[in-house]
Amino acid sequence: MKQFALVILVICLACHAKAQQLPQFTYFTYNYMQYNPAVVGTAPCLDLKFGLRRQWKGFEQAPTTGFMNIHGKIGKKSDFHFQGLGATIENDGAGAFNYTNIMVNYAYHKKLSNKYYLATGIGVGFSQYSADYGQMVFENQADETAMLGNVNDFIFPIFNAGIWMYRSDRFYGLSVRSLNNKSIDGFADTRLRRHYSFANGYATRISSELTFKPAYMINYVGKSRPSVDAQLILSFKDMVDVGVGARSGHGFSALIKLSAIRYITIGYAYDVTMNKIRYVAGSTHEIVVGIRACKEGSKLHVPCAAYD
Repeated sequence: MKQFALVILVICLACHAKAQQLPQFTYFTYNYMQYNPAVVGTAPCLDLKFGLRRQWKGFEQAPTTGFMNIHGKIGKKSDFHFQGLGATIENDGAGAFNYTNIMVNYAYHKKLSNKYYLATGIGVGFSQYSADYGQMVFENQADETAMLGNVNDFIFPIFNAGIWMYRSDRFYGLSVRSLNNKSIDGFADTRLRRHYSFANGYATRISSELTFKPAYMINYVGKSRPSVDAQLILSFKDMVDVGVGARSGHGFSALIKLSAIRYITIGYAYDVTMNKIRYVAGSTHEIVVGIRACKEGSKLHVPCAAYD
């Protein structure tokens, strides 16, 4: 039916990527927990991040995403291996459509050599998709009287998985979200597609005060064109980060992160849209606040300058 085709089209538009069903974030180097469950436990102790992303300023009912994640180390401590446990929450709304996801993540970290650690992680959780047909406006509204009310689908379980290899100056990550490919009832036999992500970045000391941190991420959803994000960040005394980013098919972004307050960091991204959406909508804003609840003195912590 044409109405259901419209539903699927709007869902894809809301996530601003072909066949993309899950939110994407501009400041990905400061928010890897939302992509890869193997990241849990990489912080020196309890680490909390929360934020808000508002897309296409001026566009009525444009996508808005809120998120939060928390993680830390658990279990018996060892110089050669340790465990991490965490959780992520995200809510994405766009017009008549709404998506909420909650995941619990576990990761096992093992020392490979004097420098590298390898983490394998899994996430288990649920999602809820909903649509309010009363908010939709169709071309022939008088003929669509049956399209009323709400559709809600609670999906459980959902599995994510990932690996994360890292050392003090670089990282490599691979993850798959919506691993079990569950169906979404009420949306024209729609299924959750597997979302694949690969990330890589490193840090190079330019001087005693400056560090250069390039990174990129490739996101792929079945039967669609891969999306590539890239960032170039310059860090001053590990307290102030400034940089630029770009996303294929979308546009450019300006990035800044401040760590002037002890245990608290604030990251902000400003997106400039360069595709056709720019004719009807403005820029995108994303803010992330990070809080760490202890001192960075643990011998098990491997601080990675590329993302820590």
